[in-house]
Amino acid sequence: SAGFMKAFDNLSPENMEKISGRRLCTHMAKFELGTESEIAHYYNDDETLRLVNSMANVIGIPIEEIWEAYGGFLIQFTMETGWDELLRAMAPDLEGFLDSLDSLHYFIDHVVYKTKLRGPSFRCDVQADGTLLLHYYSKRSGLYPIVKGVVREVARRIYDTEVVMKVQERKQEHLDAFVTEHVVFVITQIENPNSVQQKSISSKADSQIDLSTVLFIRRRLTALRLIPPSQKKTHSEKEEEPKEGIYEISSTDFGLAFPYHICFDPDLFLEHFGNFIKKTYPNATRQETRVTDLLELVHPEVPFSYESIKYYKNSLFVFRLKGLGDIVHNPSDEAKTVLLKGSMVFIDEGKYILYMCSVNVTTVRELIERNLHLSDMQRHDGTRDVIMLNQSRMSQVELNRTLEETTKKLKKMAQELEIEKQKTDELLCELMPASVADSLRSGKTMDASQLID
Repeated sequence: SAGFMKAFDNLSPENMEKISGRRLCTHMAKFELGTESEIAHYYNDDETLRLVNSMANVIGIPIEEIWEAYGGFLIQFTMETGWDELLRAMAPDLEGFLDSLDSLHYFIDHVVYKTKLRGPSFRCDVQADGTLLLHYYSKRSGLYPIVKGVVREVARRIYDTEVVMKVQERKQEHLDAFVTEHVVFVITQIENPNSVQQKSISSKADSQIDLSTVLFIRRRLTALRLIPPSQKKTHSEKEEEPKEGIYEISSTDFGLAFPYHICFDPDLFLEHFGNFIKKTYPNATRQETRVTDLLELVHPEVPFSYESIKYYKNSLFVFRLKGLGDIVHNPSDEAKTVLLKGSMVFIDEGKYILYMCSVNVTTVRELIERNLHLSDMQRHDGTRDVIMLNQSRMSQVELNRTLEETTKKLKKMAQELEIEKQKTDELLCELMPASVADSLRSGKTMDASQLID
């Protein structure tokens, strides 16, 4: 809501209109004047919708345009408040930026501010003509115009290009108990005749090679064939070298390098998994145990199925390990569940899905509470650095907190001392004449004399 009131300046041309419009919107939305622009305050959807409807009535434009203007302002405000470099470093093109939004939302909602909001999800498809199909999924209906403002402002500010967005399809999808709004946008880049070499909104669109050819070359150059331990050959048994571009690795070695990984087929049966998973679930068996027997999907909030994974393939996937940390002896205690966080990789043209992940902890305290250790993570795992950096930051926060408490105590002691001094002065005035009391307060000495009241 604070953002809407700040965005009001972009919607009214004259200062008097801005002032009167703000007041009228605040009155119509039933906000107390002066409290409608608190950045740190959480506004629920009902309050926000009241404000949007009020603005639309005052200005006389459709609600969709209000949402769209807010989307543009959101990027402007974000880049002016310290997030500029991060947004510019996310991806080399607009397609990559949109595909990275899910992980950014999760990071902001669960790590930075820990609001645990249910953010939208995005998926991009590159078309043969160079346009993008942007799939937008949200459990909050009617907010899709925000996406238009966001994408246009990102294209303009970060990628120095202009785009046109049109809604191709809008529908409600029912996935088990979830109802999701699914909107498909067509994003078209506007050609700039003055640009010497205009950058495309998708790196895939720049390539003149057929996509199937690219995938074939990639498979040949980076093919990874997992060999069960029982089939691993010894040096004496190897009669010929592997073919060029084929790199064999045993499932044991792969499980050691990636202890949390899980590979499964479209029917969700396990194919192979990392050493941590083997140690945690010793009864898990290839082609017999389903991945749903081990994991519960936490994010995104969709049914755990092959189709859902395919739809949300660019999302960050967070799973809870079943049976770990579920038992709570004290009803007041919170269950310390173990979460995995990572991404899904489709292998062999979708015949298998590889979940590459790490344990989702950010502090040493979380490690201890879940009976985990840094040695459970490989040295290449960035989670180790995150934990140690957070520990350093938390130590600094603790020092700052201690300093603040000490400062508060000193202020309190100073106030108490001032009160005692005032009591002493009052006592002096009661026991001695005013002139004597004033001299004593100023540290002067007085000769003995007789004073008559």
